[in-house]
Amino acid sequence: MLAKKVSSAGALLDPAAKAWSKVDREVVDLVGMPVHLQSSRYVRTVWADKLIGKVRAVSVRAAHDGERVAVRMEWNDDTRNTEFADRRFPDAAAVLFPTNGDAPLVSLGTPEAGVNEWFWRADLEQGESLIAHGLGTDEKTDVPIDSRAVWEDGRWSVVFSRPLKVKGTEHVKLTPGKTVKVGFTVWEGNNQERGDLRSYSRQWRELTLEP
Repeated sequence: MLAKKVSSAGALLDPAAKAWSKVDREVVDLVGMPVHLQSSRYVRTVWADKLIGKVRAVSVRAAHDGERVAVRMEWNDDTRNTEFADRRFPDAAAVLFPTNGDAPLVSLGTPEAGVNEWFWRADLEQGESLIAHGLGTDEKTDVPIDSRAVWEDGRWSVVFSRPLKVKGTEHVKLTPGKTVKVGFTVWEGNNQERGDLRSYSRQWRELTLEP
């Protein structure tokens, strides 16, 4: 997967920006998080015979301008879920990066090897940068993640944007000409997905920032 070099990544924060049409897309297959790996015994019991991970594919594009990077995720979703109350859950998505090359994707890392998540949720005003060291261990950091989202005609389009250079050893380092590992995950609110109930890309993929 290539993050195309563009003149202004800031202009791509709008998911509907025409400039995105000039950036190649890649379709990434997703699978449901296995029920036996759910960290909650309640969830393992109640969801034993239910579908986990309703969204099974996401379209991804990426671009950078040497200062900022933008990643656009797009997927089919018949319902726009933006509430988090009374057993209603919002749609959500994240771009994932290992902070250590050995971090397992399925478990969002281990105590020794973390995963940096660029997280968006439909009921939040802004994106978040999270660090996980295993399922259910997400912690918010102070690194800003800009995000914009549009739901139209049964399809979400979400853009995540961050400066290439940020402080902190557990945030992914992004450099033009270099390659990092990347993964993706989606929560379908209408399917009551939240926490570890999600769909995800089964393996890390390579993301190269065009020089």
